[in-house]
Amino acid sequence: MSSMTMTACAQLRFVASILFGLPFARWSLDTLISAAQQTRREFGALGSEAQELLHGPALDDETRREFQQRRFRKQAQRAARETRYYRELFARLDIDLRRLSFADIARIPLTTKEAVRANPDAFIRESADVRFRATTSGTTGWPTSIAFSEYEMQLFVALQALSTMNAGAIQPDDIVQISTNSRAALGNLCNAGSSARLGALVTLPGQIDPDLTLALLRERHTLPGKKERVSKLTVYPSYLGALIERGLALGYGPHDFGLEQITTGGEIVSAGLKRRAQQLFGPVTFQEGFGMTEVWPFGGTLCSEGHLHWEPSAGLLEVIDWQTGQAAQPCALGTLVLTPFPPFRETTLLLRYNTEDVVRVLDGPLTCSLRHQPATSHLLGKQRLAVQHDAGWTFPRQIVEALEALDEVPLPARCGYWAVPGGVAVEVLVRDATPATRRAIERSLQAWDVPVRELYLHTDRSELLRPLPWRGDLREGMFAAASATPRAHAAAEPAIEDVLAVR
Repeated sequence: MSSMTMTACAQLRFVASILFGLPFARWSLDTLISAAQQTRREFGALGSEAQELLHGPALDDETRREFQQRRFRKQAQRAARETRYYRELFARLDIDLRRLSFADIARIPLTTKEAVRANPDAFIRESADVRFRATTSGTTGWPTSIAFSEYEMQLFVALQALSTMNAGAIQPDDIVQISTNSRAALGNLCNAGSSARLGALVTLPGQIDPDLTLALLRERHTLPGKKERVSKLTVYPSYLGALIERGLALGYGPHDFGLEQITTGGEIVSAGLKRRAQQLFGPVTFQEGFGMTEVWPFGGTLCSEGHLHWEPSAGLLEVIDWQTGQAAQPCALGTLVLTPFPPFRETTLLLRYNTEDVVRVLDGPLTCSLRHQPATSHLLGKQRLAVQHDAGWTFPRQIVEALEALDEVPLPARCGYWAVPGGVAVEVLVRDATPATRRAIERSLQAWDVPVRELYLHTDRSELLRPLPWRGDLREGMFAAASATPRAHAAAEPAIEDVLAVR
């Protein structure tokens, strides 16, 4: 069979899985990746047909609703038949799953984090071949556990490789450094596996002392076919903030690094963080989106206009008003409620999972490049971290954007906020608690529609009463002497082994 015929067969097999919910065939995914790599080597970019294949076909609203209704129905039937949680749930509900409609879907109670945390095994299919268990970071409570099969793990890596190649994000000469916590095993394995599948060199040092991470980013390599320094970095926003603070304090600048792209998520990525990252690393680009262990691989892709887009073949997106329990209307706020579909998800089944992430429902037709996909606003933060007050609601994004826009506030913004009469009280760690700093913070908060009524400036982190939780604080140990890191403006650059000297 010729390579062209093989690729055509692989495309048909891939599309059949999307349309009919059939398990993906590993050979078809491998063939598509190899064909895409060959196309990029010859022509420099993938064609529009390949991009449509990876993003899914453009569906009109009626066709999409019918497609998603059938896919949700199939997942619900499997869940009722093979999981303890949904078997008991549907036994209490008067719903005919064989004829389940969107009106019926709205009657199914939301699945909460608490329910999954309390008994994760109750959501696993009884016929599943469980091989891998991932946990969340636990920044908003006890970590949530989700189980996966070997098929799913291989699928996730292959799909991420295809998506990454389509975006042109990873090249064979790249050196990719993954500096997220090692407990984020699902994301780390998928990122590492997909990058390696595309020919890049991958290193996973974890979330170690910022001095050591900066030393690894500065390290010069002489590997055939690879760039001289780390070119792609995956990192949490808060840990990136710590790297920026430490790097600038040491006197580092763009000439010390070779970074081209930073992939970040899991927290608010502020405009101020991006601006200050370029002070240290130069004109790096950012890749953002939405992904979480519980609903992996169903996630959001951020377009150039700042919308989060959701591939309809991978799952059902709902935005639910957390106060009424009903679908949020255009321009209104709600939490993301997500249902991953087969064949993307087969082991831990979650129906109408409440992520607690707040977004705004978009109004009017979209004009962006991903306009054929359902979309929401960018994330405003976790609902449990939002504060209701006399003037409405204040969300983490407003606070973080306002504070990280100011150089007077160290990164990441160490802060807290709570309701007081007429608005909110805000506390923040600053470099110097001067009247000028206070005025700058008040102006920035007001610009982000934060009705600040009390403002507390601290120069000691221990004085914070209600600080927001940051993933960047999940530090990992290492048998290395951080004190050996070169001083600011050192005349000669030390060898990496001097920085990572074993005690």
